[in-house]
Amino acid sequence: MGESVIQILRLVLPLGALALLSTVFLLSSGVDPQRAVEMSDINVEELTRDPRIGEARFAGVTAEATALTIVAHSVRSVGDLREDGPVLLYLDTPSGELKFPTGRIATFRGAEGQIDQLQDQITLSGSVVLETSDGYLMTMPKLVAAIQSTHVRGSGGITGQAPAGDISADTVELTPSEEQSDGYLLAFKGNVRLIYFPDN
Repeated sequence: MGESVIQILRLVLPLGALALLSTVFLLSSGVDPQRAVEMSDINVEELTRDPRIGEARFAGVTAEATALTIVAHSVRSVGDLREDGPVLLYLDTPSGELKFPTGRIATFRGAEGQIDQLQDQITLSGSVVLETSDGYLMTMPKLVAAIQSTHVRGSGGITGQAPAGDISADTVELTPSEEQSDGYLLAFKGNVRLIYFPDN
């Protein structure tokens, strides 16, 4: 009796599964491609008029062996990238990282920016934040970083926190240290003010 039940189930269960699958495909409605485009968040006309790349990442090494990485939410080009000549790219919410041979790190981020190959620089603007692994955290209206060399300059008024307290200045520069070949120098210039907070 048990063997006959098993034989019946072996026949009935696959047929039942096939019936269910057939029902799903028969009852499902067709996909309207035009409707799918209308419901998506993609603006096809804008994408055609203003082509861009999403979640772009650029990486390289400067002349001082500092690893430079740039990430942006989206990137758009001015002109045809297939043509010969310097590249000019506009970045949406870009962020960057400089990693020195010693392991020390400096990061920066802004609301918008651009990569200008002709000027050999990356420019960030819109509440730019510059942070180092040594404990400096600064905000500024504009930051310019070189592409081929290790050089970062913030301008427009610098405010932030240093390991010793609050700091402000007109500009700040991050350059390779002349004393240490694998280190960097962080220099504040113009109306520098430090409010020192001694350790308790």
